[in-house]
Amino acid sequence: MAFTRNTVIDASPSGDSVKQAVLDLDADLTAAYDGLNQLQGNLALKINLSDYDQPGGVPKLDATGKLKTSQLPDLQADLPIGLIIAYGAEALPANSNWLECDGSQVAIADYLDLYGVIGNAFGLADPGNFALPDLRGQFLRGWDHASGKDPDAATRSGGDHVGSSQIDTIKFHRHPLGANTGKATGGASVVDPGTWNDPVALNIYTGAQDVDTKYPTLMDEVPKDLETRPVNIAVLYCIKWR
Repeated sequence: MAFTRNTVIDASPSGDSVKQAVLDLDADLTAAYDGLNQLQGNLALKINLSDYDQPGGVPKLDATGKLKTSQLPDLQADLPIGLIIAYGAEALPANSNWLECDGSQVAIADYLDLYGVIGNAFGLADPGNFALPDLRGQFLRGWDHASGKDPDAATRSGGDHVGSSQIDTIKFHRHPLGANTGKATGGASVVDPGTWNDPVALNIYTGAQDVDTKYPTLMDEVPKDLETRPVNIAVLYCIKWR
């Protein structure tokens, strides 16, 4: 960056007066001091020469030519203890700042900061220990926090708090079943279960004929398994402890 004067004093007989010349010189000096102060501030941001013993304050590199981890800012400093994230592998790195959310009991003395955040929110443990969240095979749900979006918040296991849980269930609903009448016995009002898949069937609930064959076959079309679930992908949940 080139340094230039902001003003030029005209010393000719018809030029600046002495007073004006002094004012112009003062303005230039003020700008110069501002520039020096800015330069001093920028120099203070340089890596301290005595700390790293390198010309120009350049930090030493490790054997692979990379900056040492100790010379870098703590990239996880802004991630609070107790943060839960999803990890894309089946084992956490050795000596990491994270613990698997597997419901393990860990010593309060060993993880004092984490205990100070979550306490016994995820279950009681043996004396001197506390329980990590057990999120294996679980879906996470945002705490209701008085929003009214969780209709069963007050009846959750553990109450309306972070760490509470619910068993799986299905919202109450009805599936109309259809069937023709009279074919088995000849009676006009007798339902014949053997004809539930006929193209035109009687809706047992409404008494009306319904040509939608999904009604009589509805229960056969719903996938059946050991739980109610959406499409999903498994991850490893872990919690930050330091």
